[in-house]
Amino acid sequence: MDPVMVTTLTSGMQCAVLTTTSPVSYCALSTLAGTRFEPSGFAGLAHFCEHMLFKGTLRRKSYHINNRLERLGGEINAFTTKEELVLHATVLREDLGKALELMSDLVFHSVFPESEVTKERDVILDEIRSYKDSPMDLIYDSFEEKLFSGTSMATPILGIPAELKKITSRHMKQYVGERFLPGTMAVSIVGNVAPKKALLLAENYFGTGAFSQKSTAAAGLPANHYPLENSNRFDMAEKRGTYQTHCLTGAAAYGLHHKKRVPLVLLMNMIGGPASNSRLNMLLREKYGLVYTVEASYAPYMDTGFAGIYFGTDRPNLDRCRELTEKVISRYAKDSLTTLQLDRAKKQLAGQMSVTEDNHEVQCLSMGKSLLSFGKVISHREMMSLIDSVTPSQILESAGEIWDTSRRSTLVYY
Repeated sequence: MDPVMVTTLTSGMQCAVLTTTSPVSYCALSTLAGTRFEPSGFAGLAHFCEHMLFKGTLRRKSYHINNRLERLGGEINAFTTKEELVLHATVLREDLGKALELMSDLVFHSVFPESEVTKERDVILDEIRSYKDSPMDLIYDSFEEKLFSGTSMATPILGIPAELKKITSRHMKQYVGERFLPGTMAVSIVGNVAPKKALLLAENYFGTGAFSQKSTAAAGLPANHYPLENSNRFDMAEKRGTYQTHCLTGAAAYGLHHKKRVPLVLLMNMIGGPASNSRLNMLLREKYGLVYTVEASYAPYMDTGFAGIYFGTDRPNLDRCRELTEKVISRYAKDSLTTLQLDRAKKQLAGQMSVTEDNHEVQCLSMGKSLLSFGKVISHREMMSLIDSVTPSQILESAGEIWDTSRRSTLVYY
């Protein structure tokens, strides 16, 4: 695979470029401006800003923003996570400069018109209400709210209705001004473009001249960072009137910089990853036919993470599913994997990651996140080496620590 070129623009912003032979180019602007960085009392501000970035700049009306790339066959979009606000665009190779210019205009010149605030707030409130029709998504948000209670990590990305109603254009301008700084931003480019040309474009739109004042602010973490040992514990059942019973069990897990992060990724993939041969899928769905969906997931953040196992089943099967899940967890926490078992698990994970990385848009987004999280782009070869270095004892230790019943929580919707 082609190496990624990483450099620092004159503004202090990091930039990564990967050259491909595709006629399509991808670019992303990743910013540490996600939910956890919001000021207290304004839950949902980051996501609200994401929506409002498309509602007008000093140079463009919303119509012109929506039409700028789409009329060329491309597109621009955005999303917000607990830690990042990301703008990303897909265009033909010759239109890469237009995409970067548009993203620069949105982040540096958005006006957040008050005339659009009320209208967009109603859209977001409707989005929040729509979550009630998707209990599988809602249970994850609710779980993390309880798990990280007392910290900014507990804040739902979409926000809290009462607090959304307080947010004005002024709050958005202030938030963007405080978060959209060189030290908290990274630009990534993947496409059939010479690295020198890509860097010139990035420098033109995100170099020193793009910022109103020079800043080298470090990315950093908010004051209330959330180490593993501070996790809350709960065992709750909530009546939601759902057709199925939904169950999510899990705990706080390792952050992105923890030495056991990769062993846990491997463990969760074996337990209930996307492959149909995952242990829980083979047991709960294939062998006993108790569930349609079962999955094990791990979301690492900068200083913490979340590992969970979810399934949806008929109410009478809940206890049986929980019992079988416990057996699987106990096996990995008590019995060391054989060399053959571990080699097969490594091969599967390496294959899955290689297939995913073949998607250039995923590569582009991954490069931006890597720059913000590690200050570099972790290469495919480096990632494969990390997977290959995992030992049976690391899997055993990770399973025993994360899935210890004394620190695990469970939430059930019925």
